[in-house]
Amino acid sequence: MENLYSKKHLAAVVSFQEPLDKLRSCLKSLSSWVPEVIVVVRDNENSAKRIIEEFKMSICIHSVTSTSAQWECGLAQTNSSWVLLVNSNEIITGQLRKSIVEKTKVCLDNPCKFALSPTIIFLKKRLKYSLDWHDSQPSYLTYLSKNVSTIQTLKTNNFLFEGELIRHNEDTLADCTNAVINKANKRAEYLGKVLTKSNAYFLFVAGLVSSMKIFTLNFFLRKGFKEGFEGIVFSVCDAHAELLGYLRYYEAYIKEGGGLRDNLSSLKKILVIKLRDIGDNILCTPLIHNLKYHLPETSISVLTWSYSQAVFENNPHIDQLFGLTKENPLKGIKKTLNQINFANFDLVISTHSGSVASNLLSKIKTKYRVNNFYQGRNKSYNLITQESDYYRSAIERDLDCLRTLGLESFDIKTKLFLTDSEILAAKHTLIAKGLNHNKKKILVHPTAAVSIREWPLTKFNQLIIKLNQRKDIQIVVICTESEYSRVKTLLEDIPDLIIFYQITVRQMMAIIHQCDLVIDNDSSPSHIATALGIPTIVLFSQAILEIFRPYDYDNDQHFVFYNDVDCRECGLTYCSNRICLDFSVDEVFSKAIEMLPLSNH
Repeated sequence: MENLYSKKHLAAVVSFQEPLDKLRSCLKSLSSWVPEVIVVVRDNENSAKRIIEEFKMSICIHSVTSTSAQWECGLAQTNSSWVLLVNSNEIITGQLRKSIVEKTKVCLDNPCKFALSPTIIFLKKRLKYSLDWHDSQPSYLTYLSKNVSTIQTLKTNNFLFEGELIRHNEDTLADCTNAVINKANKRAEYLGKVLTKSNAYFLFVAGLVSSMKIFTLNFFLRKGFKEGFEGIVFSVCDAHAELLGYLRYYEAYIKEGGGLRDNLSSLKKILVIKLRDIGDNILCTPLIHNLKYHLPETSISVLTWSYSQAVFENNPHIDQLFGLTKENPLKGIKKTLNQINFANFDLVISTHSGSVASNLLSKIKTKYRVNNFYQGRNKSYNLITQESDYYRSAIERDLDCLRTLGLESFDIKTKLFLTDSEILAAKHTLIAKGLNHNKKKILVHPTAAVSIREWPLTKFNQLIIKLNQRKDIQIVVICTESEYSRVKTLLEDIPDLIIFYQITVRQMMAIIHQCDLVIDNDSSPSHIATALGIPTIVLFSQAILEIFRPYDYDNDQHFVFYNDVDCRECGLTYCSNRICLDFSVDEVFSKAIEMLPLSNH
């Protein structure tokens, strides 16, 4: 009758620890005398779940790491007044079991907990001295009441039980290695809650001092030196886990942004640096709207070259734009830096790691810095992005900065934003030039920033002549004012050809928006067209298609002429034999005619 009385009031919460064979032994030692056993496991620990189900015991799914937190999860599933809190690598021997049962017969006035001192088995040897991981929790027999919310508040009773609680720690050096890593991760998680230091040297020294104290405690004060080989190994491993915990804290919470990921609401202002040309800036727009999607209350600003600011103008996700003159960036850098520091940004993201951007980043006063990997260049960061595969798209590389914050992209489409007045002005401009709104408009851009990326102008001339012969097609050509001296030779065969060469970037964007098809070298107008949803043909030269043209060509109505030649990635700015651009006029003409009906513009 006395045994039945005890069983009515006794439960056990078991925190699962590797290995599985120890779990089986633990549950077997409890199954015959504890009526309610709850085992706390992670959701992905399926092998452990199967063993628990064999013993017909309850499972509690958790996501916490500390043993005490796991016990708290299990306690929430029981109403028993007496609860054993043990680990799955522990076995309660017969004498201790008897002593525990006798204790549960006693009526207590207040909730409390009784520590169960373990006998340690380490490297398959029973240790004479109690060498256990410095952060290990003692197991308990607890007496609870309904108003107890946590075991941490329970007073510890120093009652001594008869019998042994045998704790099986690591069996081999390989097990010790895994345990050191697991302990370091748990230590880092704890430090992430209590530390605010971010200096790597400080953390190394703090970890080294703490680990030396732990080694001294285990090896000398707890007499580990009397245990021989096992004492040496344990003392070294426990100290090593402590030092690695500090270093892991720096890696996870500082370098990889774990601390920031846990507190993204602290980001009130973000600056994105993209000191690149127009096309590269367009490829950066997915990063901007993904940041705003995940952090809608955060203000986002952008720093870029002054002539390239047009890409980000009127973007509803951007609150402020800063510009530098590319030709002489040092001229205005002090003023711009003062403006940026006055704005007091919480996070600065440099997406390309160029020398000017990196130097500027090092001088910006901000708590968090991301300097994205680009060909190994990423100075002046305290949040690191993953080294990217070389052939990943430029869009995905920029989005790696988002992933540093623990966020994922929901959309990789590029976006540009025109005002109604800009669109209307472009429409009126084209009408004033004599274009018929009912005919298809093809915009041709026959130039590029460097000559090696240009399909021969003679071929563009032949293509325009063929297209111009179609009565339902109208041709518009654009170029810069400096390029006009070369492009105006097209007027020799078609005197009334419309050529825009004295227009701003925003005006060019609005004109492209009014067209039905764009034919371009690997240059900014084609990026503008794809961002605006205008069907585009790209004549691609020596760069890598996957990096700079990451589009769905079927769904987005784009087509890239691309020759995968052996000399691709040559890095040249001039070439007398551009076999990468060896496309015939006829095939480009045929593709243009094929794509025109796809336009719904």
